[in-house]
Amino acid sequence: MSINLIYEAFKKEFDVVGIIDSEKYIKNANELSIKIPEVKYNKIISLGLAYPKRILTNTKDKLYGSIYTFGRDYHLVMKEKIQKVMKNFDYEYQLGVDNHPHNDRLAAFSSGIGFLGKNQLIINKDYGSFIFLGMVFVNIKEGLEILVDNFDRCGDCRICIDACPTNALSEKGYDSYKCISNFNQEKRPLSIEEIKANYCLFGCDICQLVCPKNINIKQSKLEYFKLSGKEGVDILDLFKLSEKEFKEKYSEMAYNWKGKTILLRNALTILLRQNNYKYNDLVEESLKKYQSPWFQETAKLIFKELKK
Repeated sequence: MSINLIYEAFKKEFDVVGIIDSEKYIKNANELSIKIPEVKYNKIISLGLAYPKRILTNTKDKLYGSIYTFGRDYHLVMKEKIQKVMKNFDYEYQLGVDNHPHNDRLAAFSSGIGFLGKNQLIINKDYGSFIFLGMVFVNIKEGLEILVDNFDRCGDCRICIDACPTNALSEKGYDSYKCISNFNQEKRPLSIEEIKANYCLFGCDICQLVCPKNINIKQSKLEYFKLSGKEGVDILDLFKLSEKEFKEKYSEMAYNWKGKTILLRNALTILLRQNNYKYNDLVEESLKKYQSPWFQETAKLIFKELKK
């Protein structure tokens, strides 16, 4: 089976496709001191699927996650698309979408899908950084690599670095511990500085929204990522619904995978940011209901500020 056939099949389902030899991926990982697991397949198919650039703003009663959480959960979309393609080929394969031990960004810039920006995101010449990434590991004996001619650089631009409110970005690299999108997804206590910096129910978009490479980009029109009405989470639901009820109501949303308690913790930070005191009684109740130390420590700090 020709490598070109599988490439064309993926091109019908994804916006950007590159196919590289695994040796290239391993070599780049070694040169950049990036740890990766053992690779058991000789080819890696790197995939990019664009999603729309849209801005929805928090209100006093409804909160929003990062733009990538809008529409149907991309993990489900991409896995279904990969499986749809691969069912037509008699190959053993392994897929990965975001939550896996391999490095999809390394595969993406190795194949030319995009370059790694100073904001640590893969930036594509057509879709900017508004692309989801996936990988398929497969053994294909026939054919050479199929690379994307998409290399560019940030140059002297440092707009994202200057815009980052927690100084997670710098010319020297990236401090993940300081990143809003990192710490608001972690089950750990937040410092008062982190609490005051957080503005998003899940994730962060600041470095994407200020990036010049994201101006006049192509917009995805996939039905999967159309607004469903579940992008905004009702604050009352975070307090009132059980974990099961919440997952059922907000099913197939990308912010759901970390669980409701993380979202509630982040919602409390936004209530403080808004000087929104209308939920104070429920905040106090949550301290009795949710006993995880990381939630308790953060919620107590916030409730102390909200009562002032």
